[in-house]
Amino acid sequence: MGEDTQASDGHGSDLTTIHFQRAYDWSATPPSIATVTALGTVTGIDPTELAIELETTLYDHVDPDALDGLVRDQKPEQVTVSFTFDRYRILFEGDELTVRSHDR
Repeated sequence: MGEDTQASDGHGSDLTTIHFQRAYDWSATPPSIATVTALGTVTGIDPTELAIELETTLYDHVDPDALDGLVRDQKPEQVTVSFTFDRYRILFEGDELTVRSHDR
């Protein structure tokens, strides 16, 4: 992980617990790929195995193409997108992706 990334074991349940936070250049990294990679980091599951291990896919929670277009095509100060994936809250604010705990 780079110095702009934070991660923990992913087992907290407090909405204020940040498990992953990183700034991205959305023209170089699609937000959908960044989301799956971040969830893999937080859960300790290979991103290619997330769907099997968690029994859900990113597409079950948000349209990946729409997410990519929405986040990538806006000016950073105009972007705020949030959704829930499993027990995590995924938040895009400008060029930053944050993964927090989320009680179901």
